[in-house]
Amino acid sequence: MLGRDLVLEAFRQYGVEYLFGNPGTTELPLMDGLVNYPEIKYILGLHEDIAVGMAAGYAQATGKPGVVNLHVAPGLAHGLGNIYDAYRAGVPLVVTTGQHDIRLGVQEPALWGDLVALAKSCTKWSYQVHRAEELPIVLHRAFKEALTEPMGPVLLSFPVDVMWQDVPLSPLPLTRIDQRVSGSREASRQAVALLRAAERPVIVAGDRVGRMGAIPELIRLSELIGAPVYQEHQSAGLNFPYNHPHFAGRFLPNGPAIHEALKEADVVLFLGVISQAPLLYFDKPLVQPGTKVISVDLSPWEIGKNMPADVAILGHPREVLAAWVEMLQAELTPADEGRCQKRREQLQQQQREREEAKARELAAVQEQMPLSPAVVMAELNHYLTDDVFVVDESVTTGRYVHRYLELRRPGAFIGLKGGGLGYGMPAALGAQLGRPSERVVAIIGDGSSYYYIQSLWNAARYNLPVLYLIINNTSYMILKGGMLTLNGVSAKQGAFPGMDLDQPEIDLVSVARGFGVEAQRIETREELKKALQHAFSERKPYLLDVVVDRTVKPYLA
Repeated sequence: MLGRDLVLEAFRQYGVEYLFGNPGTTELPLMDGLVNYPEIKYILGLHEDIAVGMAAGYAQATGKPGVVNLHVAPGLAHGLGNIYDAYRAGVPLVVTTGQHDIRLGVQEPALWGDLVALAKSCTKWSYQVHRAEELPIVLHRAFKEALTEPMGPVLLSFPVDVMWQDVPLSPLPLTRIDQRVSGSREASRQAVALLRAAERPVIVAGDRVGRMGAIPELIRLSELIGAPVYQEHQSAGLNFPYNHPHFAGRFLPNGPAIHEALKEADVVLFLGVISQAPLLYFDKPLVQPGTKVISVDLSPWEIGKNMPADVAILGHPREVLAAWVEMLQAELTPADEGRCQKRREQLQQQQREREEAKARELAAVQEQMPLSPAVVMAELNHYLTDDVFVVDESVTTGRYVHRYLELRRPGAFIGLKGGGLGYGMPAALGAQLGRPSERVVAIIGDGSSYYYIQSLWNAARYNLPVLYLIINNTSYMILKGGMLTLNGVSAKQGAFPGMDLDQPEIDLVSVARGFGVEAQRIETREELKKALQHAFSERKPYLLDVVVDRTVKPYLA
């Protein structure tokens, strides 16, 4: 067995279905050996970051590791944007790179670089293999680390000479760590005591809630104690159903908004929360002094990271919550139940008020031209059946996505967490590969789509029926809104340097058709209704270029 064969055999034994990549000369040994492994399908991306994005979307949709192969230093550099996004979102990626023959590296040939150093800041573990005999341990460790919470990308650099070396070894069986721990009984009792005594409890649900299957237990807890549930800002998944009466919304990524949401709470439970800092500097604490804080997560780094926790539990969110629910059901008194019932009634009333407010807002913009994003999301909402998977990189339009879409199905949503644009277009393709019987709808801002618009070629080449809904305001609108919030010279003069995407305006319909994808420009609500009906009636890739309101409004971020 050659080194490259051992790598591919490990992939096969570890259940790898797809190898995403964009090959170069240093990857030729692996590509040559791939011919002998027809069960591993190679998915070609036209740019390395597209390959990474597809692998990440596949991993998020399936829970399996996404495996991607990149080309030496420039290829890895190209892929770092989406490796970073995957790192922030805790996506299990095994990133492999080709590398020059170790004997040549000292001469610093073209394309050579220190790949381990390049990837170190956005991977859990990075390593360059020196001898083929290292491969069994290295491959086993890479997959184990990627799949163990806190999950994330790992990097393996494969020099050409290592791939051609003979190795009398086989892959190691994969170790999977059972992390279903519930923390200490004493810590749980302290947490339950705080929740029982709370007058104004608030729960913040993080991405490890959805990813680790804890949503049913969280619903039960919130209903037992009558607590509102916020979703962490910049969430990568769905962590609480949006149509539940206790859902209070997804945090905006700004300090004042989070501070306002938590300022009246006497107990705050942070559950599997990864996004703990606002996007911009905020000089006040997010939680008021004196408020009791409970923090639960499987990553000790995230517990008490930016604020101290009164009760800190290292545990699996589902197991911890199940234990708490059992305790509360046994310990809640009639007086406790009375207080919780009042809170439940208040939350139901607040939900009715929110729904009435949304109805008024929609009524006010029904005839608006160009279209309001609220109308676009309201129309899309009619198609959110249990076989639709949503990928969101809408950025400015995100407030409408999370206000008007009734996202409710666990494991059927991907959001941009790291903030680096260019994730959504390819992630939608990977999600579609991972969920072939479902329909992926990708809501993408026009500015985001232009990063990797060539992802459409993959949709056509592999016949992936992703519906791309491009929300087109011909600008980096979130930045314009930020300029208005700054209220500086730019805002006073109405000038926004480097933020317009017109003159010429990009013809997305022609671009999509050039890549082999059917497309339509949408300017009216009637056109949108007909186009959505048509797109959902056929299983093929489709792009809708939806022209929306271009009015610049202040944006707090």
